[in-house]
Amino acid sequence: MAVVLVHTANTTLATYETDIGQFEEFALISIRFLAYFGTPTFIFISELLLANAYPKEVPKGFFMKRIRFLLLPFVFMAFIFAVIISSSIFETMENFFLHLIGGYTGYFILVIFQFYILHYLFNQLLDKWSPKVVILFSFIINAAYLAFFNFTEAPQTLIGEYIWLRGYWIPFLGWIFYFTVGYYVGKNYQIVKSALYQYRKLIYPLPILFLSVILILTRVEILEVVSSKRIDYLFYTVSMVFLIILITSQVKKVPNIIYVISKYSFNIYLLHKVILHYLPSATILHPLIYSIIAFLIAVSGTIIIANILSRFHISQFLIGKTIPIPKQGK
Repeated sequence: MAVVLVHTANTTLATYETDIGQFEEFALISIRFLAYFGTPTFIFISELLLANAYPKEVPKGFFMKRIRFLLLPFVFMAFIFAVIISSSIFETMENFFLHLIGGYTGYFILVIFQFYILHYLFNQLLDKWSPKVVILFSFIINAAYLAFFNFTEAPQTLIGEYIWLRGYWIPFLGWIFYFTVGYYVGKNYQIVKSALYQYRKLIYPLPILFLSVILILTRVEILEVVSSKRIDYLFYTVSMVFLIILITSQVKKVPNIIYVISKYSFNIYLLHKVILHYLPSATILHPLIYSIIAFLIAVSGTIIIANILSRFHISQFLIGKTIPIPKQGK
């Protein structure tokens, strides 16, 4: 939902580019920065689940299953997005190639596969090493990597400009901190929940504090990167993750809407930008009203499309597999 919120804000800002008030523009930009935590949280959630579900080793067929249900949809949607934004066969193939190396929304699947491999290779070692040392070391690596691209200018070449624009998003070094934190939280989930509750008075205000820092650094043009691949998001993302764990651990019953979103989560991730791409402009509406409507259409439209296509077996290899959800009360 955070990822959809980011792209909805971008769509609204593009639609009202020359006809938007200062307050509305600031509100949408703030919402976008608030929601950027969703992308790195994907790493955290994935590794938390792996470490918690497979404390010793991954099951047989682990990689093949993810190739079928993650990598194949990534390739298919890379082609679909190339067709959508291109005006010729040559341009389609050029964009398709760029998308395959991470040039579209689905790039994160390439990132997550690197961490599947790292989990497979280092699971037992991470279990033996000191969590404090590993987390600190991974933070230093992650921060240094992001700082290099955040504060240096791109070389004046096509390749250099592409790498500084979005190419540096793909290597795991830009996300390794979220991976190690997710690993140790997954291994010690109940302990972490108890600790977060104990220090809840500190946890509650931290996201507001770190988001304020992000907005200030952007406003004074110290850090002008407009994405989640910023050094200051290392602090903000973890604070948001801990806040969410703290709040949800006190919820006794999972709301049905969460089950529905979970069922279609991967479909929503892959398809929502297609819907936003074709969403007509309606500048007669207030920008914030338009953004709310766009968000609802993107989510509900994706669910409807995924629900219809899920009746065809091949769809799980094209737009992702719907996730079985437990019956209410189970």
